[in-house]
Amino acid sequence: MKKNLILFLILLCNCTFLYAQQFNITGVVTDKKLKEPIIGASVIVKGTTYGTVTDLDGNFTLQVSKGNVLVISFIGYTTQEIKVNENQFSYNIQMSEDTQTLDEVVVVGFGTQRKANLTEAVATVDTKILDSRPVTNLGQSLQGTIPGLNLSVGGLGGQLGQTMDVNIRGTGTISTGSKAATLVLIDGIEGNMNNLNPDDVESISVLKDAAASSIYGSRAAFGVILITTKKGKAGKASVSYSGNARYAVLTICGFNEFLPIC
Repeated sequence: MKKNLILFLILLCNCTFLYAQQFNITGVVTDKKLKEPIIGASVIVKGTTYGTVTDLDGNFTLQVSKGNVLVISFIGYTTQEIKVNENQFSYNIQMSEDTQTLDEVVVVGFGTQRKANLTEAVATVDTKILDSRPVTNLGQSLQGTIPGLNLSVGGLGGQLGQTMDVNIRGTGTISTGSKAATLVLIDGIEGNMNNLNPDDVESISVLKDAAASSIYGSRAAFGVILITTKKGKAGKASVSYSGNARYAVLTICGFNEFLPIC
């Protein structure tokens, strides 16, 4: 009995010691540039699912232990990690915008817009995909790059110089007949993308919904494809080349193979 009591007291002391290692900290999360509080920022103890979110004033309270690392994250901002100091109970955390994702520019209508502020259904094509495909027709290089973009061979297939018909999100009822096609604008001018060299393309944006293509009226009933071509840039001149080469060995039938046919 005495031995069990001593063991119980030892365990109780250890639990008290472990509990004493935890303490509460407070902090505020703000935008580094605007100096405004960030509402709903996630504050998580690294390696766990334990954490909290900031309130309307950007404040948070969390119970932590010595040596914990706090992971602070919010959409559109760079994630930060802060190590907890046992002698510090208040933290002022300033978060910076993730410029790599927010500053990406998308061509929309008659201008451009930051991708972070974009609310319409606009899809962009990665030009690296176009460069990796050994095709001479821009329509063929777009196959499988954008959800909802349907490509088909117009007229009789298999003809030399056959063009591709483009349709976004199915067939509509406006602008039927010869005008029942997706509106393609090359540098702001209506054109045919089948006549465009894929190597001359700098960016491609596809306007899918009515909010994105409303400025073009009923002509945009089947969607709009905005193509921006490459232009000269200031700096040193550069030359790039890409090519493909292949060979094949043809097996010619001999006398023994021709004899049964005759």
